[in-house]
Amino acid sequence: MLECLTLSDNKLTELPKNIHKLNNLRKLHVNRNNMVKITDSISHLNNICSLEFSGNIIAGIPIEIKNCQKIIKIELNYNKIMYFPLGLCALDSLYYLSVNGNYISEIPADISFSKQLLHLELSENKLLIFSEHFCSLINLKYLDLGKNQIKKIPASISNMISLHVLILCCNKFETFPRELCTLESLRVLDLSENQLQKISSDICNLKGIQKLNFSSNQFIHFPIELCQLQSLEQLKYKSDKREKVNKTSRRAI
Repeated sequence: MLECLTLSDNKLTELPKNIHKLNNLRKLHVNRNNMVKITDSISHLNNICSLEFSGNIIAGIPIEIKNCQKIIKIELNYNKIMYFPLGLCALDSLYYLSVNGNYISEIPADISFSKQLLHLELSENKLLIFSEHFCSLINLKYLDLGKNQIKKIPASISNMISLHVLILCCNKFETFPRELCTLESLRVLDLSENQLQKISSDICNLKGIQKLNFSSNQFIHFPIELCQLQSLEQLKYKSDKREKVNKTSRRAI
């Protein structure tokens, strides 16, 4: 009885027509094909646990996917998805979701029902704000929102009491978001490639922070506040702009 089906790296435009008959299928991986859509026949895979459809040209996910209540992991990276799939919010067992490299600009309120989510990746999308709906995910440990257009953080982020890793690189932050300093469980913070000029003294409240990345910002002086972080193990503070100036100077000499 087939439990794992890998169809990656082909030129498929649709799933096999009789795939709904694979009642024991647990893993379906169809990465890097030419899939335009996922048909609702997938809702008949009652035992499916893992779905991977990265590297296709899929524009949406059928709402019927909500019937696959055993799914724990989904990867939909680098497709053409414009709207966050509502059906995913109804998956009670889903704990890992990766939708990087799409065209999502808004987060639906229904994501608040995804209390079981532990790992969420939405980098390289079209997000303009850090949605307050994220802040309802009290069990989330890993959140990647890098390479979007986010400028500020809502105060309600303090509700994300389990968050360990937060990736916010390559966004539009001009001032350090003090709201992050309420995240007592935070261990890793990446704010590289923004437009930060200074850091709030409130960063000292991040008692458990272990890794910080502030590379490629607009700092004029080294933030002395960082020296007070007793748990800090790794700090990245490289300025690409400064490095380019030095290289130019050497050539001139």
